[in-house]
Amino acid sequence: MLDQQKFGNQTTTATWELIDAKELAKRWSLPASWIREQTRSRAADPLPHVRFGKYVRFQWLSPELERWLNRRRSNGKS
Repeated sequence: MLDQQKFGNQTTTATWELIDAKELAKRWSLPASWIREQTRSRAADPLPHVRFGKYVRFQWLSPELERWLNRRRSNGKS
């Protein structure tokens, strides 16, 4: 999927890849069951996803997925 974004005088094109929960789990080194659980409506902050009926897909490298991940990054403080 291509998305064109305007930054100042430049237009950039972002490419997203639709992946399933198993592939996202592999890329993030997490259980696929945990990924699927985070798409449910009862999750406190659900993973951004696209639903095609019973099929759930994620836009790899999308700004929404990056923001979700960044909200969970630890700053190293206890």
